[in-house]
Amino acid sequence: MVSHLFPITISSGPSNILLSSTSAQFGTRRTLPLIWGIVAVFALQIALVGVGVGEIIFRFPSLFLVFKIIGALYLFYLAWRFFRTSGMQTHGETKLGFQEGVLVQFFNFKALTVPLILYTQFLNPSTSTRSQVIVLTIALFGLIIGSLLAWVVGGSLLQRAFQSDFGVKWQGKI
Repeated sequence: MVSHLFPITISSGPSNILLSSTSAQFGTRRTLPLIWGIVAVFALQIALVGVGVGEIIFRFPSLFLVFKIIGALYLFYLAWRFFRTSGMQTHGETKLGFQEGVLVQFFNFKALTVPLILYTQFLNPSTSTRSQVIVLTIALFGLIIGSLLAWVVGGSLLQRAFQSDFGVKWQGKI
Protein backbone atom coordinates (compact mmCIF):
# COMPACT_ATOMS: atom_id res chain seq x y z
CA MET A 1 0.00 0.00 0.00
CA VAL A 2 2.73 2.47 0.93
CA SER A 3 4.57 1.86 -2.34
CA HIS A 4 1.42 2.79 -4.27
CA LEU A 5 0.39 5.86 -2.27
CA PHE A 6 3.72 7.36 -1.19
CA PRO A 7 4.57 8.85 -4.61
CA ILE A 8 1.16 10.55 -4.77
CA THR A 9 1.27 11.95 -1.24
CA ILE A 10 4.86 13.21 -1.44
CA SER A 11 4.58 14.71 -4.94
CA SER A 12 4.08 18.42 -5.28
CA GLY A 13 0.57 19.72 -5.04
CA PRO A 14 -1.09 22.89 -3.79
CA SER A 15 -0.90 21.98 -0.11
CA ASN A 16 2.68 20.69 -0.24
CA ILE A 17 3.99 23.71 -2.15
CA LEU A 18 2.12 26.13 0.11
CA LEU A 19 3.52 24.43 3.23
CA SER A 20 7.05 24.48 1.88
CA SER A 21 6.95 28.14 0.87
CA THR A 22 5.25 29.24 4.11
CA SER A 23 7.79 27.30 6.17
CA ALA A 24 10.62 28.87 4.18
CA GLN A 25 9.27 32.37 4.78
CA PHE A 26 8.02 32.10 8.36
CA GLY A 27 9.63 28.99 9.85
CA THR A 28 8.22 25.70 11.04
CA ARG A 29 6.46 26.98 14.15
CA ARG A 30 4.44 29.64 12.30
CA THR A 31 3.49 27.07 9.66
CA LEU A 32 1.74 24.84 12.21
CA PRO A 33 -1.70 26.55 11.97
CA LEU A 34 -1.59 26.11 8.19
CA ILE A 35 -0.63 22.44 8.43
CA TRP A 36 -3.39 21.77 10.99
CA GLY A 37 -5.97 23.35 8.69
CA ILE A 38 -4.81 21.10 5.86
CA VAL A 39 -4.72 18.01 8.09
CA ALA A 40 -8.22 18.70 9.47
CA VAL A 41 -9.79 18.86 6.03
CA PHE A 42 -7.72 15.93 4.78
CA ALA A 43 -8.99 13.79 7.64
CA LEU A 44 -12.56 14.79 6.79
CA GLN A 45 -12.00 14.07 3.09
CA ILE A 46 -10.56 10.63 3.84
CA ALA A 47 -13.46 9.78 6.12
CA LEU A 48 -16.10 11.01 3.66
CA VAL A 49 -14.59 9.12 0.76
CA GLY A 50 -14.29 6.07 3.02
CA VAL A 51 -18.03 6.07 3.67
CA GLY A 52 -18.93 6.65 0.02
CA VAL A 53 -19.52 10.37 -0.47
CA GLY A 54 -16.78 10.41 -3.11
CA GLU A 55 -19.16 8.55 -5.38
CA ILE A 56 -21.47 11.59 -5.48
CA ILE A 57 -18.74 13.75 -6.96
CA PHE A 58 -18.13 11.25 -9.74
CA ARG A 59 -21.84 10.77 -10.46
CA PHE A 60 -22.22 14.50 -11.06
CA PRO A 61 -19.29 15.57 -13.27
CA SER A 62 -20.55 19.15 -13.45
CA LEU A 63 -20.19 19.45 -9.67
CA PHE A 64 -16.62 18.17 -9.98
CA LEU A 65 -15.90 20.77 -12.68
CA VAL A 66 -17.32 23.58 -10.52
CA PHE A 67 -15.05 22.60 -7.62
CA LYS A 68 -12.04 22.37 -9.94
CA ILE A 69 -12.69 25.90 -11.25
CA ILE A 70 -13.17 27.33 -7.77
CA GLY A 71 -10.01 25.54 -6.64
CA ALA A 72 -8.01 26.93 -9.57
CA LEU A 73 -9.24 30.47 -8.84
CA TYR A 74 -8.27 30.10 -5.20
CA LEU A 75 -4.79 28.87 -6.15
CA PHE A 76 -4.34 31.90 -8.43
CA TYR A 77 -5.35 34.10 -5.50
CA LEU A 78 -2.79 32.40 -3.23
CA ALA A 79 -0.09 32.77 -5.90
CA TRP A 80 -0.92 36.47 -6.29
CA ARG A 81 -0.66 36.98 -2.52
CA PHE A 82 2.57 35.04 -2.38
CA PHE A 83 4.30 36.92 -5.22
CA ARG A 84 3.03 40.24 -3.94
CA THR A 85 4.77 39.69 -0.62
CA SER A 86 7.81 37.64 -1.67
CA GLY A 87 10.19 40.62 -1.85
CA MET A 88 9.06 42.12 1.47
CA GLN A 89 10.62 41.50 4.82
CA THR A 90 8.25 39.76 7.20
CA HIS A 91 7.81 41.21 10.67
CA GLY A 92 6.13 38.57 12.77
CA GLU A 93 2.60 37.90 11.47
CA THR A 94 1.92 34.83 9.42
CA LYS A 95 -0.51 35.65 6.65
CA LEU A 96 -1.47 32.02 6.02
CA GLY A 97 -3.01 30.15 8.93
CA PHE A 98 -5.60 27.51 9.80
CA GLN A 99 -8.36 29.05 7.65
CA GLU A 100 -6.16 29.20 4.54
CA GLY A 101 -5.10 25.61 5.16
CA VAL A 102 -8.74 24.56 5.30
CA LEU A 103 -9.55 26.41 2.07
CA VAL A 104 -6.58 25.17 0.06
CA GLN A 105 -7.20 21.59 1.12
CA PHE A 106 -10.94 21.79 0.50
CA PHE A 107 -10.29 22.71 -3.13
CA ASN A 108 -7.35 20.32 -3.56
CA PHE A 109 -8.82 17.65 -5.81
CA LYS A 110 -5.49 15.88 -6.16
CA ALA A 111 -5.95 15.04 -2.49
CA LEU A 112 -9.31 13.39 -3.18
CA THR A 113 -7.67 10.94 -5.55
CA VAL A 114 -5.48 9.54 -2.77
CA PRO A 115 -8.30 8.04 -0.64
CA LEU A 116 -10.14 6.99 -3.81
CA ILE A 117 -7.08 5.03 -4.92
CA LEU A 118 -6.66 3.61 -1.43
CA TYR A 119 -10.20 2.34 -1.04
CA THR A 120 -10.66 1.10 -4.60
CA GLN A 121 -7.35 -0.77 -4.63
CA PHE A 122 -7.08 -2.12 -1.11
CA LEU A 123 -10.62 -2.47 0.24
CA ASN A 124 -12.12 -5.84 -0.53
CA PRO A 125 -15.83 -5.24 -1.26
CA SER A 126 -16.82 -8.83 -0.59
CA THR A 127 -15.33 -8.81 2.90
CA SER A 128 -15.41 -5.08 3.57
CA THR A 129 -15.73 -4.33 7.25
CA ARG A 130 -15.53 -1.18 9.32
CA SER A 131 -12.26 -2.36 10.79
CA GLN A 132 -10.78 -2.65 7.29
CA VAL A 133 -11.80 0.95 6.51
CA ILE A 134 -10.46 2.16 9.87
CA VAL A 135 -7.06 0.47 9.42
CA LEU A 136 -6.66 1.79 5.87
CA THR A 137 -7.73 5.28 6.96
CA ILE A 138 -5.25 5.39 9.85
CA ALA A 139 -2.44 4.16 7.61
CA LEU A 140 -3.21 6.79 4.97
CA PHE A 141 -3.51 9.53 7.57
CA GLY A 142 -0.06 8.67 8.95
CA LEU A 143 1.43 8.63 5.45
CA ILE A 144 -0.10 12.02 4.65
CA ILE A 145 1.10 13.65 7.86
CA GLY A 146 4.61 12.34 7.18
CA SER A 147 4.54 13.71 3.63
CA LEU A 148 3.27 17.12 4.73
CA LEU A 149 5.93 17.33 7.44
CA ALA A 150 8.60 16.46 4.86
CA TRP A 151 7.54 19.52 2.84
CA VAL A 152 7.58 21.71 5.96
CA VAL A 153 11.09 20.53 6.86
CA GLY A 154 12.19 21.09 3.25
CA GLY A 155 10.87 24.64 3.41
CA SER A 156 12.69 25.26 6.68
CA LEU A 157 15.91 24.02 5.10
CA LEU A 158 15.33 26.41 2.21
CA GLN A 159 14.93 29.21 4.72
CA ARG A 160 18.47 28.56 5.95
CA ALA A 161 19.77 28.51 2.37
CA PHE A 162 18.16 31.87 1.60
CA GLN A 163 19.31 33.92 4.58
CA SER A 164 20.65 36.84 2.56
CA ASP A 165 18.48 39.76 1.41
CA PHE A 166 18.93 38.56 -2.15
CA GLY A 167 17.75 35.07 -1.21
CA VAL A 168 14.68 36.39 0.63
CA LYS A 169 13.73 38.55 -2.34
CA TRP A 170 14.04 35.73 -4.87
CA GLN A 171 12.88 32.64 -2.95
CA GLY A 172 9.26 33.12 -3.99
CA LYS A 173 10.17 33.74 -7.63
CA ILE A 174 12.34 30.69 -8.26
